[in-house]
Parts: sequence; structure tokens; C-alpha cells
Amino acid sequence: MQIFSLLGAMADVMVLPTGYAIGLDWLGHFARIIIEGVGIVGLGIIVFNLVLKAITLPFDIYQRISSRKQNLIMKQMQPELEKLQKQYANDKQMYSQKMLELQKKNGYSMLGACLPMIVSLVILIVAWQGFRAYSQYANLKIFVGMSESYNAAVLANGTDAVDFTMTEEDGAFVFVRPAENGEEKYTVTWQKDADLPVEGDITYTMTEIGEGENMQRYLTVKSADPDKYIFYYYNLGTSAVSREYKLDLDRFAAAMKKLTPAEGDTAAKAAFDAANAYVSGDEASETALSSAARDYLKKLGSDAAAQKFHEEDPGFLWIKNVWYPDVSYDHPIPSYDDFQSEFRTVKVTSGDEQKNLTSLLTPEKYDALTFALGEEKDAPNGYFILIVLSIGSMLLSQIVAMKSNKTANQYQTVDGQGATTQKVMLVVMPLIYALFAFQYSAAFSIYMTMSSIVAIVVTLLCNLILDRIFKKKEEKAFVEEHTRKLPWMK
Repeated sequence: MQIFSLLGAMADVMVLPTGYAIGLDWLGHFARIIIEGVGIVGLGIIVFNLVLKAITLPFDIYQRISSRKQNLIMKQMQPELEKLQKQYANDKQMYSQKMLELQKKNGYSMLGACLPMIVSLVILIVAWQGFRAYSQYANLKIFVGMSESYNAAVLANGTDAVDFTMTEEDGAFVFVRPAENGEEKYTVTWQKDADLPVEGDITYTMTEIGEGENMQRYLTVKSADPDKYIFYYYNLGTSAVSREYKLDLDRFAAAMKKLTPAEGDTAAKAAFDAANAYVSGDEASETALSSAARDYLKKLGSDAAAQKFHEEDPGFLWIKNVWYPDVSYDHPIPSYDDFQSEFRTVKVTSGDEQKNLTSLLTPEKYDALTFALGEEKDAPNGYFILIVLSIGSMLLSQIVAMKSNKTANQYQTVDGQGATTQKVMLVVMPLIYALFAFQYSAAFSIYMTMSSIVAIVVTLLCNLILDRIFKKKEEKAFVEEHTRKLPWMK
């Protein structure tokens, strides 16, 4: 019987070993529940944003009402502020002092208007951190799901069993296997290359390798089905089972001889031809069959991984993968370097053990996993549309906000530099958005675009409602001030 070890890029391709995952705090789980509950990633992000806005809306409305009251006070102070600006045109420090005295005298307070906005901003920043953590979690989850599909497709040609643990009692070896009703125990005298007396269609063979202190005991697990050509073994001297998979070339050759390769399936055709040459006794056929077996299993697993990726469908509208930027030079399936860069500082945990994610990855594993996704590796992930939308919506949001606070901005400084500063921010903030949109994922752009749109709608609606409310108050105050009252009315 000829055997060879399956490389890590074959049957042990898991991007994360079983049990490892990115940890999520309660905010990350909050984002996950909403986004995954909706079912469509892009719509889920929009709903998540709306939920956050609903939470912060009372603070936002209170801030706008306070700001409107302060603007009215500022409007009433306008003649006096204009006098101060002319009087202290060359003394900004004195103007600021006199302005503060005037504001205090008239009951004007910036803190009253800003405090609710600060509370709202803190909530949004904290929630954004949770959303960012979930973004990494969801992105990695796609690749973990693909690797599980890869493994399942490859190992469907092998066997899976509940693994034994071994202890030594009174000079005999006790093999313990968890069962549905308690445990199954087998007490045997160790015999090298002997099978455990276990009934069923799986054989467990005891093996010793090495001598003295370097001697290791292994248990090989193999199916009795001749069509199952993958088997595995593991070291009985360790507390945690780590399987090493191997392939039986004789069984593989027999299985490939029965195969009818589909047209265009070069990997299956190569395995079929190599199997026939191997069976015929060609001396060079063993090496050729080993190579063909790796390629065949790689194609089998990567096809399953590609199908899983398409089933998960992380796209939204024109974007192929929302966890990467909406740009043409990025791709739905990134290169290994880009993938590694995304998770360079990410920690993953399994029980009490924590590791850096990049220490668990190899280029060979990643290339095998994404082998059948060549088109997705080259296709543009987007066309900059979301980036333009996020910049445009932010710009419009800034303009609307500026008009709402025009009076306050005008008199913040003696020379009107407050208003100028706001105009500078009108340019700077969209540029910052653009930088983030190019750097972060399309999910971020969706989030920020929706945030700006909601801010515009809330501002316009609040302005419309507050304009009517405060206009009536101004009219009432004007009437009371200019209506002549008779003595008996006083």
C-alpha cells in the first residue's frame, strides 16, 4: 500500500483552526443581531444606522431646540454685537471678553446647546466601534465558512470518527471513546501495528514510532470502505487531538479508474490518466499520481469553497463584497497580502487561548481555498459610486447645518472668522469622508452615507417644525410688545 501525507493546503486548509473566532463585545453582537436578522448585508447596515439614529434622536432634537433658542438670543443681541465688532475691531481678545459678558447677561449658553450633541456623538462613536468589530467578524466568517466547505468536500472521501484518549492502568492500556450513553472503554495489551477490538466499519490501528524517550504512540483511523481513500492518525500522548491526514494511493487509483472526467475538468482527467498508468505498473506513475491527487483534491475543495462564497453573497447592488472598498482596483476576493493586512492586528480566541490571526495563516492555505475564485480575484469590487455618494451627502449635510447656525457663526469672532472656519470645514469634512471611504470597506461608506442622509432629513424636518413654533412665539411677543394696554388691562 502506497500512502502520502496530504499537505496543509489540501485537507487541513482551515483559515482558523476549529474553535478560533474573533471576539465580539455586546455592541458587536448588537450589530450582528440587527444586520444578520435583516438577511441582506447592505440593508442590514442601513437598518443598523436607523436604529442608532432612533436611539440618539431625543438628544438630537433637544440639542436643536436648545440651539434654536440660543440663536434667537443671538439674534436679539445682534445690534449690540455689531457695535462691539466695530468698537474692538483691532482687539480680538477684548471683543471675546465683552461678547462673553453680553452673552451671560442675556442668558446665552453654548454648553446648553452642545451637551446633548456631545452625548449623541459619544453614543455614535461607541456604536461605530461595535460595528467595525462586527465588520471584521463578518468578513472572516465568510472565509471560515468557505474553509469548512473545502474540508467537507475533501474529507467526504475519507472517514470521520470520535477520537480515543488513552491511559495506562496496571500495565495495560485503556482506550476511552465518548459514546452516546457514557463512554466505551477498551483495555488491551499494546501491540505495534495491531487493531483495536472495535466493531464497525472503521479500524483503529495502534502504531509506535521511535524508541525510548523519543517514542510516540499513534492511532490510525481508516474506513473499511475501499472507496474511502483518505485516512488520518493522531498522537495519543497529547491532551488535544491534532489529526494528520494521509491518502492511500492504491485506493485513490482504484477510485479514479471508475471516474468519468467531465469535459474541461483537467484535474479529474489528469488523475484518471495517472491512475491508469499507476495500475499498469509504470515506474514513474507513483510521483505523477501523487501530484495529480493533490491537484484533484485541491480542485474538489476549492470548487466547494467557491460555491459557499456565492451562496453567502456578501455583495450589495453593484458592490461584489461590502467588506472591501467600493473601488475598481480592489477585488471581491483579495490577494493574500491584502487579506493578511486586513487582519494584521486582529486577535482570535479559542477558550482561554488567544493568538494573532496572521500566525495561523499561510499563503498556501489561502491560495488553495480561493483557487476556484480566479474571476473574483480579478474583478473590480466597485466603481467609486458609494464614495461619491458619501462625499456628496456629507457636503450637503454640512451646508444644511451651516445655514441653520448662520447667525451664531457670524458673531463668534470680531472679524467674522467663525463663519469662515465653517466654510473651511465645508471642504475638510468631505475630504476626511473621502479618505475613510477609500481606506475602509463599502459597508463603512453605506453606513456614513446613510448617516448623512438621515442627518439632512432630521435637520430639515426640525427646521420646518421649529420655524413654525418659534415664528408663532416671535409674533406673540411682537404683538404683546407693541400693543397698547389700557390701565385696566395692565
